[in-house]
Amino acid sequence: MTGNGIPQLYVVRADGEQIYGGAGAPKGDELPTMLLASLKRSGRAFTSQEAEFLQRTVKATELALQSGDLLKTGVVFSEIGQLGPHDNLGSFAKPALRSKELYTELKTQLVSRIEAAKSELLDSNPAQPLDSLLALYEAEAVAKLFPKWKSETSSIIREIKKKPQYTAQGEQAEAIVRARVVAASPSPRIRNRAESLYTSVIRRFPQTEADTLARAELAAVTPNAKILSMPPEDMQPSTKKSDGLRTWSTQKGDFKTRAKYLRQKAGKVQLKKEDGETIVVDISILSLDDQKYLSERIGKSD
Repeated sequence: MTGNGIPQLYVVRADGEQIYGGAGAPKGDELPTMLLASLKRSGRAFTSQEAEFLQRTVKATELALQSGDLLKTGVVFSEIGQLGPHDNLGSFAKPALRSKELYTELKTQLVSRIEAAKSELLDSNPAQPLDSLLALYEAEAVAKLFPKWKSETSSIIREIKKKPQYTAQGEQAEAIVRARVVAASPSPRIRNRAESLYTSVIRRFPQTEADTLARAELAAVTPNAKILSMPPEDMQPSTKKSDGLRTWSTQKGDFKTRAKYLRQKAGKVQLKKEDGETIVVDISILSLDDQKYLSERIGKSD
């Protein structure tokens, strides 16, 4: 109010929308009643720590998306899931609204990349398919980070795996993408596993495109990695059975990982993945081949 004029009272939400406006001073219970009603319409309030985390992650996501790196974009953006659904954080603050926009932008670019890879691999039958396979498996990795997107790549991945001409380079692409996902993590603890994953690629696929890519990407992550000092021609495929690594998968085909058997107990099996992470899986959901392998392990020394 100015001078002796009638007070004008407004409540404006974070997105600029006016959710209350009135002339004169609210009397009695009118003011607290109005404020409570306004709070209900004003959206979620973040703590200072949550707000800082949201702003930082949204900014990092924008930068990754601008660079065209959809895998890193997805890995970084998925962190916002700690606060709630990426496309609806329940807040009208700018970073929260931007999160919703980024969700849509990333989904649009992801679908576009899937379609391009699908067209290249199924219609053109390229002689050098690794780039398209990498794009497809990166899209699959991103889709797995967002619950509503899981079905986006499942059918095309199954179709590609039926094509024998893509088997060898498909395995290379999967292995490289596993390493890229870890290398893109905002967590230093997780990123530290990238060296072992890239090293595994180099040992499994010596003197291939995957070998060259893995060496270049490992050099950017861990310049002093021991394997980088070894010339490619000296590398031989790992044939040691003692490493125990094998591919495990579920009957539905919605889970696959390369890991070493550790132990089984009470209907569960403990596995050690290539990056050193230990996981526990219900035996009942594993493929019949995996269950047969486990039944044969019973009684054997580990």
